[in-house]
Amino acid sequence: MNAPVAQPATQSMRDHAHAMWSKRPGLLRGRNLWIVGGALLVLLALWFMFKGDGNANPYRTAPVDRGAISRSVSATGTLQPVVSANVGSTVSGPVQRVEVDYNTPVRVGQVLARIDPTSFQQRVTQLQASLAQAQAQYATANADYQRYVALSNAGFASAQLMQQQRAARDTASAAVAGARANLASAQTDLSRTVIRSPINGVVVDKQVSVGQSVAASFQAATLFTIAQDLSHLQANISVDEADIGDVRQGQEVQFTVDAFPDRDFRGVVSQVRQQGVSDQGVVSYTVVVTADNPDQTLLPGMTANADIVIERQNDVLRVPTTALRFRPSDPDVAARGQALLRGNGQRGGAAGAQSGGQRGNWSGGGQGDGRGGQRMVQQMAQQLQLTPAQQATVQQAVQSAMQNAPPPSADGTTDRRGMMRELRQAALAALQPSLTAQQRQLLAQIQQGGDPRREVRNQAVVWVLRGNLPTPVVVWTGIADNTNTLLYSGLNENDQVIIGGGPPAQTQQRNASPFGGPRGPGGGRGFRAG
Repeated sequence: MNAPVAQPATQSMRDHAHAMWSKRPGLLRGRNLWIVGGALLVLLALWFMFKGDGNANPYRTAPVDRGAISRSVSATGTLQPVVSANVGSTVSGPVQRVEVDYNTPVRVGQVLARIDPTSFQQRVTQLQASLAQAQAQYATANADYQRYVALSNAGFASAQLMQQQRAARDTASAAVAGARANLASAQTDLSRTVIRSPINGVVVDKQVSVGQSVAASFQAATLFTIAQDLSHLQANISVDEADIGDVRQGQEVQFTVDAFPDRDFRGVVSQVRQQGVSDQGVVSYTVVVTADNPDQTLLPGMTANADIVIERQNDVLRVPTTALRFRPSDPDVAARGQALLRGNGQRGGAAGAQSGGQRGNWSGGGQGDGRGGQRMVQQMAQQLQLTPAQQATVQQAVQSAMQNAPPPSADGTTDRRGMMRELRQAALAALQPSLTAQQRQLLAQIQQGGDPRREVRNQAVVWVLRGNLPTPVVVWTGIADNTNTLLYSGLNENDQVIIGGGPPAQTQQRNASPFGGPRGPGGGRGFRAG
């Protein structure tokens, strides 16, 4: 009896199951598409992530090129006319007229100003009358003398009387000469009330106006300053004593002024003055630089920021100075460069390669403490090409001399130059027995005022990319300017050197792939076993 009821239910379940199985291929295809799409999105995200990390900190490079390089001494000074005249007045009185103003071109003898001549004209008139009176008295005395001469010839005048008449005539003649001289002096003073230009030039300063009283007593009052020729100017440059030994007459000078910061001007050292100027214990020397100014762009009083070219070499290989300062952020990689440099028997680092401007007299750079002695040791090592053992000998001698140096005086001051002189003597005394023949020759050139620094070469390390890895290369360098350093050997023209960039050290060590392995140096992925 239950069979008729169960049969319809069973048939319905079968129909439902058949419908579900008939739709299953479409459902499977939809799920597969979602899975494949999600996997592609994950892979794409990972690719972009690793690609971005690989280029996040690229190394910056620059080529080794060829060109000119120079070593210079920097100093500042003030532009002045080569020839200038301060025009003053030797007479006193109120200014009646001013004929010129600032920037007025003037010629020799041209009237600049006039002082009220009334009192001077009156004195001239008075002295003219005095001269006429003296001349009249002389005429009377001379006539009397001539009469007495005739009487004396006739025997009616004594010798004593003749002597008196002769004296009277001579006195009157002297009075005429005195009156004439006084008149000439008054006329000269009258002419000086007209102020005239003594030279051809331009009025660059005016210190007088109409109605102003000029008082000339022991010193002539300056009324105008005239520059003879502004197409030629000179700059009085103040050079530190540590650099003055490199400066010579005839050296090229490049300078700028604040008014035209993007324009370079050129001049020549025309004079090195031997008188030093001391300011708070710092000694400097004046170097006179002459420069052409054809368009009169430069003006007197401008501040010249000058570079005196001590040495220049043209058409030489140059490496960017920033490449000598670059160090990889990874300490282990940077240590390879230091080890490579030490293996070549030189001091580590590139600091020595940038010391082309060191003095040949081992002045210590003006330091008053241990840094001065240390710098002197470095200079000696570079200029005499000392071995590490010789450098250690010099260092020990300098340290011993510094320990035995006298204490500062009661006012806290020390004789810095005297101390540096004693340090040099101690260093040379300790170094003499171990000097080679070539080093003795270099030392003789230095002591005789020569310039062996041109032949000194310094060793340094630069970094290049090989297989996307920073690799150290030892190079020989020479003089340096603000941007480049002379390259003697170690690299070729157009070689690329690293000047900056690269991943930080912590990033290199921390930046690992999602799979646990460390990141490769070029942005690739690595795997860690186990």
